Amino acid sequence: MKNPIHNFILLLTIAVCSVTSTAQTNNFIIHTDMNTGGIQKIMHKNDKHKMNWIFNCDGSELGWFTPEFAWGLGFVKIEKEGKQKVYKWNSISEVSFDKGKTIYTYNFPDFTMNISRSFTSEGELIEKFEINNTSKFDLKVLDMGIYTPLKDWYEGGAEKCMTERCNAHVWAGGYNSSYVNAIRMGTEAPHLGLVVTEGSIRHYELVNTATMPRKVAGSNLRGGITLKVEPTIIKAADSYGLTWKVFWHEGYEDFYLKALQSGTVIAEADKYFIPLRETAKLRFKSATKLENVSCSVDGKPLKLKQTGNLITADYKAKKIGNKIVTLNYGEKKTVINLYFSLPTDELLQKRVDFIIDKQQMKDKSDRRFGAYMVYDNETNEIYQNIPFKVDHDEGAERLGMGVAIASWLQMNPQKSKKYQKSLEEYYQFVRYKLQTPDYKVYSTVEQNKRHRGYNYPWVAAFYAELYQQTKNPLYIKDCYYTMRKWYAEFGYDFYAICVPIKKSVDYLREAGFTAEADTLLYDFKMVAKEYDKNGINYPRHEVNYEQSIVSPAVNFYLELYHITKDKHYLKEGEKHLALLEAFNGQQPDYHLNEVGIRHWDGFWFGKRQSWGDTMPHYWSALTGRAYIQYYVATGNEDYLRRGKICLENNLCNIRNNGTGACAYLYPEKVNGVEAEFYDEFANDQDWALFFFLEMNEILK
Repeated sequence: MKNPIHNFILLLTIAVCSVTSTAQTNNFIIHTDMNTGGIQKIMHKNDKHKMNWIFNCDGSELGWFTPEFAWGLGFVKIEKEGKQKVYKWNSISEVSFDKGKTIYTYNFPDFTMNISRSFTSEGELIEKFEINNTSKFDLKVLDMGIYTPLKDWYEGGAEKCMTERCNAHVWAGGYNSSYVNAIRMGTEAPHLGLVVTEGSIRHYELVNTATMPRKVAGSNLRGGITLKVEPTIIKAADSYGLTWKVFWHEGYEDFYLKALQSGTVIAEADKYFIPLRETAKLRFKSATKLENVSCSVDGKPLKLKQTGNLITADYKAKKIGNKIVTLNYGEKKTVINLYFSLPTDELLQKRVDFIIDKQQMKDKSDRRFGAYMVYDNETNEIYQNIPFKVDHDEGAERLGMGVAIASWLQMNPQKSKKYQKSLEEYYQFVRYKLQTPDYKVYSTVEQNKRHRGYNYPWVAAFYAELYQQTKNPLYIKDCYYTMRKWYAEFGYDFYAICVPIKKSVDYLREAGFTAEADTLLYDFKMVAKEYDKNGINYPRHEVNYEQSIVSPAVNFYLELYHITKDKHYLKEGEKHLALLEAFNGQQPDYHLNEVGIRHWDGFWFGKRQSWGDTMPHYWSALTGRAYIQYYVATGNEDYLRRGKICLENNLCNIRNNGTGACAYLYPEKVNGVEAEFYDEFANDQDWALFFFLEMNEILK
């Protein structure tokens, strides 16, 4: 009888292979293009949904995902004797077999690229990428990327996403302990994992994002993930490369267990966004005791405590800014990325002052007088929104500034009349410029653009916070009538963000409007009935399926539970909570840890209009809000911890001088254009500020 791995090799040569391991969760079906050597399909043999975890790079799904972008192919930028050239390996020169390995060779003038694929006895896929210098000169690798086009894509809507799409959590800043944890969006195992076992990954970029036709992709397509290999110099006759392991797993906990068993060092901190004068507690976990360890920040050593397989350290920064903690173990390393901020009280004070002093329209001849506007931090002025763009207007998401300031004043009642005056002018603008007398809400003062369902609860949230700050019953009545108008206009099946559910009912009752409170509670219960009918088959909104469609369901159910104590709402909320968690990563970086995957916000809300991972983006704080609500409902301390991390990390978009950034573009590049920047527009990030304040109010 032939060895099953040998059978795999023979089948691979006809472009379709299947291997069955004794571990049922590690059964691979892999389709390989024998012209390019790129993998076209990665599937689990026993997956009832027959999900392909990667894009078919043959143009069948998206025309621009062509064969050269298949899994395992890529590019390398080489410098030799001062001359630079980019090479792409996408046409096989030779296929060979050696000791259970299939080797694809790509010949170039000064080097060969070899890709070898094999399986462990447990059925895990091992891929090795190796450049062999065949010249007489040193080859300087300036840039190198390997395509891993995981299907993080919302095409088809929620129903298809539940079974045939994944949230791909990338830790490509871990160098020798880099990984990708791909979670099926519907959370049903098996899931796919990748860990680097030899070599170093320093970052990732995205290719083939939604710069392509919006009708086909738009906000729904994250793009193809490209893992970036650390640059080096390859001596003559020497080689350089990378090896990773791909495996099936049962979820986050199982992924990290298998990553540890594969030699990955798991780095983590108790918090990643840290006010000055506070200390970060750091942990590094390994499967075996690490030798020759040292840890440093900015070249300065940290004192370590090593107990068996666990290494711990404390770090307190003296200056504001990004701090990279590096753990060296032998010739390898991994990092934790922290951000040290002003104390949060000072940070929020600076932000509120900046909004009032610089982002409020003060020209009385302008119809937008009193509005809190988008601010351009590059030109240091209010952005006038010419030519007009809907996500840069004076209403809609910009309402978050008013909500945040009204909430902030509740905790700072001693502040001067300047704040009260500003907020009153903003109230006049919202009530009489964005709204009609009968409470219909628009995004602009023209009241002829974008009558949008999302706007109503945001206006209502502003009024609720004004009431709580002033106890003026006018404002809670405005909240009530705005909500009633919303349901009249849009019905009960809209998944809205930041609906003031419990607050509106509680504040109406406090103000003596019991009948109105009962009416709104009835409305909320009718919404819950619609959500019950839909289950997890969420209707499409402005994006087909996303974190801020799932989070409203969680928050809605949990807030109804807080009001009624009806366990039906808690049980239903938990169903959606599991899906919401799947969007969040656990990588040791303040941009990523407990931050939901979002990849369209920079295009719509930013100045540079760049697609690509916006991590963090303020709506990812909705998940932190949901976690805190769940903690209040159940007392589960882990959700309190994770909720705090999520909400704190989102504050990094508020800078220490009070400016804001609507999003951070996290990848190294997007479609070849440099990223890794905070967008110049201060536009809506203050919703995260509000959620942070709300958390402190709930927990006090």
